[in-house]
Amino acid sequence: MIGLLSVPTWLIHISSVVEWGVAMLLFWLVGRKLNNIWLRRMPLAMLPYMLSGWCALIYHMSLDEWGWLNDIQAYLTFSGSCCFCIWAWLLLKDVEKQSRLRSEKAVRRG
Repeated sequence: MIGLLSVPTWLIHISSVVEWGVAMLLFWLVGRKLNNIWLRRMPLAMLPYMLSGWCALIYHMSLDEWGWLNDIQAYLTFSGSCCFCIWAWLLLKDVEKQSRLRSEKAVRRG
C-alpha cells in the first residue's frame, strides 16, 4: 500500500489519467489529419476532466490531507460536463448548418 491507496488502485488512477491524455492527443491528431475542426476542438472540452484527474492524483499523494483539492476536482468535473455539453451543441449546430447548405445546393442543381 502506498499512502492510503493500494498499488492496483494507484495503477488504475494513473492509467486513467494517461489514457485520457492519449485520447486527447489522438482526437487532435485525427482532427488535423481529417481537417476536422470539431475533432481538433474536442481536447479543449476534455481538458477540465484531465485536470480533475490530476487533482485526484495529487489529493491521494498528499495522503488525503488537502481537502480543498476535492472541491477543485468537483468544480473541474462539473466544468468538464459543461464543456462537453457546449461542444456537442456547437457540433450539432454546425452539422445542421452543413446539412442545410447541402440541401440548398441539391435544390439549385436539381
